[in-house]
Amino acid sequence: MITAQTLNVSFVAGCDFKPSRNDNPQIEIELSGQKSKMIKMSKLHSFGRYTITTRPPQVWDGSRKVLLTSRQFQVLSLLVRARGKVVTKRVFLEKVWDGRIVEEANLSQTVFLLRRALGHLPGGLPYIETVAGQGYRIPPAAFTENLSVSVGNNQTAPRTHSVKTKLEEAENFPLMIDSIEDYSIYMLDCSGRILTWNRGAMRTKGYSREEALGQHYSMLFVPEDIDAHVPERELAAAAKYGRCEGEGWRIRKNGERYWASYLLTAMRGPDKKLHGFAKVVRDLSEHKRLADASQRMDASIRRERDRLHAAAESSMDALCVCEAIRNEDNLIEDFVFTYLNSNVEKIVSIPREVMLGGRMCDLLPENRALGLFEAYKRVVETGEPFLDEFSVRTETIKSEWIRVRAVRLEDGVVIAASDISDRVALERRLGDMDR
Repeated sequence: MITAQTLNVSFVAGCDFKPSRNDNPQIEIELSGQKSKMIKMSKLHSFGRYTITTRPPQVWDGSRKVLLTSRQFQVLSLLVRARGKVVTKRVFLEKVWDGRIVEEANLSQTVFLLRRALGHLPGGLPYIETVAGQGYRIPPAAFTENLSVSVGNNQTAPRTHSVKTKLEEAENFPLMIDSIEDYSIYMLDCSGRILTWNRGAMRTKGYSREEALGQHYSMLFVPEDIDAHVPERELAAAAKYGRCEGEGWRIRKNGERYWASYLLTAMRGPDKKLHGFAKVVRDLSEHKRLADASQRMDASIRRERDRLHAAAESSMDALCVCEAIRNEDNLIEDFVFTYLNSNVEKIVSIPREVMLGGRMCDLLPENRALGLFEAYKRVVETGEPFLDEFSVRTETIKSEWIRVRAVRLEDGVVIAASDISDRVALERRLGDMDR
């Protein structure tokens, strides 16, 4: 059995994205194919060889069990719900960390620990992929792995077929294309003149069928693209490579610009002769607006995060952010370090890289001996801040006297520690002089 200490993980899952300390749904991950008692599902689905259930709070494959923190559960929950699509870092920060600046660096640590616990797909891919410049995802293959459909004695189910004849289907195909309203679909001759015009094109572009037919499709481009011969270049690329696709600005009949994705495909006969082109265009205006707003928000969050990070790093105190680790009875059994500023290494002899993601009482057992662990628990449970000064004489603590302040942050604490050894020594010297 692999314990939470082995992986430096503790997995106490919270409910959905906003866990409550009093309502603590958790997850169980189980190897499909091995018989085990299944427990009530908690709004999540199976992926790969794993199944997510509610209790007890653990990731397991029949032999290995690992506790997880609530945020680790929320990160995994977002990835599973995305069903193979990319979850951006901004979404993680908003849904899991509420955009808090000091927590951003811990996202990669959380993903690293989850990735190490889940392992790899049969093809060698990790269960959590990093998509450069975007975020993270569970590979789509994880949602189809080990899936099979059979009928009777392992016979594949017969494919149903429409009672319509192929001739009727061929006759109805243009009607189907014409009825699509979410996409502009039209055909061009070899020179780029419009031959067909569906309802989606009428709705998106604003031109009626009578106005569009026979016109060169360059009338749908913005002036600067026309001057740059973009329409002609698209036709040439599609004719040469078979297709041309991308995104760009387009213009409606009323002069309004909109952002669109497009696919231009060359149509060739059996003799390979070019007969024309088919073009499919999708209006992405709303997507573009949201993407631009997201970029502006990301830039604003990064600026604010950088300012707060700089403030934390310039503080004279050693700053720690710790998240509670809870057991099956929802009681705090330890804390995990999720952020440490550089001043921590001035007080503690353990490197910051080693402490980050590790358990407090495993790395600094003197916290229990000094009563600090119980004090931090009370801060989380009552919301009352903690302040104390005390002498320390251990190998891991460099300072002789320390002043500690702790305040609650969600299901955890923020701890500020100061070395007051010089002050205490001065006070003692002054006291001796007075006597």
